[in-house]
Amino acid sequence: MNLAVQLPRTPSGRTYRYSPNANAHPRHFLIGDVVEGYEVKQEARARMKLEPRSNQTVCPYSGVVASDDEFTHPEDRQTGIDTVRHAAEEDMRALVDDMFKDLGRKFSSSKSISFKPGPKRSAKPKPHFVRSDLLRELVCDHCGRDYGVFAIALFCPDCGAPNVRLHFQRERTLVGAQVDLAEAQGEGLEELAYRLLGNAHEDVLTAFEATLKTVYLHGMRNAPAKPPRNDFQNIEKAKKRFAELGIDPFQHLTSGELTKLELNIQKRHVIGHNLGVIDPKFADHAQEAKVGETVHLVASDIREFATLCQNVVDDLDAWLVGATSPTVGQELPPLLVASPAHTNSSNEPLSLENLDVRLSGLARQVALWFAKKSTNGSHQNTTAEGDEIVAAFPDAAERSIEKAVAELEEEGFVTTSGGIGRRIPFIFATTDLFATFDPVALGTDPYADAGELIARILATVEGGEESIDPAKLHEGLGWELRRFNPALAIVIAHVDSRRVSDEYGGEYVARYFFLLPEDEIALERLAERLKGRSQ
Repeated sequence: MNLAVQLPRTPSGRTYRYSPNANAHPRHFLIGDVVEGYEVKQEARARMKLEPRSNQTVCPYSGVVASDDEFTHPEDRQTGIDTVRHAAEEDMRALVDDMFKDLGRKFSSSKSISFKPGPKRSAKPKPHFVRSDLLRELVCDHCGRDYGVFAIALFCPDCGAPNVRLHFQRERTLVGAQVDLAEAQGEGLEELAYRLLGNAHEDVLTAFEATLKTVYLHGMRNAPAKPPRNDFQNIEKAKKRFAELGIDPFQHLTSGELTKLELNIQKRHVIGHNLGVIDPKFADHAQEAKVGETVHLVASDIREFATLCQNVVDDLDAWLVGATSPTVGQELPPLLVASPAHTNSSNEPLSLENLDVRLSGLARQVALWFAKKSTNGSHQNTTAEGDEIVAAFPDAAERSIEKAVAELEEEGFVTTSGGIGRRIPFIFATTDLFATFDPVALGTDPYADAGELIARILATVEGGEESIDPAKLHEGLGWELRRFNPALAIVIAHVDSRRVSDEYGGEYVARYFFLLPEDEIALERLAERLKGRSQ
């Protein structure tokens, strides 16, 4: 039997991937959706390793092709294990509850047997996993696939087309934005403008050198090669390196363009190592430069420098597959809008519609209403009758509400209790309801709060306290009770129930609890998973 577990996604809707090639440092990358309506052109297919949207993936760092399953990230493997374990434990708990719930009534008249069931324990919240986006986000200009990488991407992970020129073009666009910012500085801010231009100039060479080195090492992956060190900061040395691969990426530059490229490379050394002060070595390259003066930086020169570098990178991109990209000469889409429009950017406010849950619109609305209805954030005390739900949604058909409640129960956001003649059951909140819907209902994040709470709890234990008093924790944090209880419920769900004193009907979801070493480990691992979660 195969069980499908939905992989956690980043705020922008991407999933973690991990190259099976151990030599493809850093191996980790992200893959997102395809830009809606993107049309793959025939001339682009000639440069692809795979038909887009297949069941295979291409390592963006090395070009290795393997099945999608082989790219499963180690953290996601553990996610699957934890999710299935949680589901099995909850199924077993429910089974045991059903077995014993009627025993008290059956043996009530017996003089020799006495049975008194304890309170039914609330369902443990589903495992929660945080995934973060990467800084370098791209959309393949051949197949429209959105993805993110840690280092320079040689290939698109979906279709396998070379994306080296795309990657450098993105860097060039960022440099252009820096130059624009420098030009926008007003009178009296000349030094700031100069530094901005200097940073932009350095960034061009840094990206250029890294790109050349990455392509060279990829070409020499099956042959012994001396470490390139700084060889790609010098045109002649770079040519010798690429001659080992039988190519000259500088071949399409004129002698004048090569001179300008070499001058800008030397200029970068003056800016980076001499604080912009011209030294004799640079003066030999630039006719008008005078030793001791500050090197002259002009916005248009930086843009031209980036363009010359782009031309060299375009040749390397073509060499990788033996064909020039059909996108050469086309402008990259504006910054910050490269991701597919239908995914949720980390800067976009969370809304009911973009919550990553498998629920219909009405079920989402009922869940949000139920979360807002709670006055103290305790899943133990948050309930609603069927008639109350119907009254809250007068425009919805009763049958639709009934199905919406069933959806919420199926996904673990509520538990229900039926009755004779009652179509819509009595519902009880779960910890998952608040954990999922409070960011929209209240603008708070119970999982982020749980991370802060765990830090305080572990510090309390380290300080010698044996029993944890929720009232003291609450007072120290200064949060509203409605915010505090959902976070506390997440925490105590990871503590053995034998060490938790439940408080049904009380102010807090637990009166007190204490930790053994195994509980501390469980909370430390939960806190580790929650790193990166922010309000």
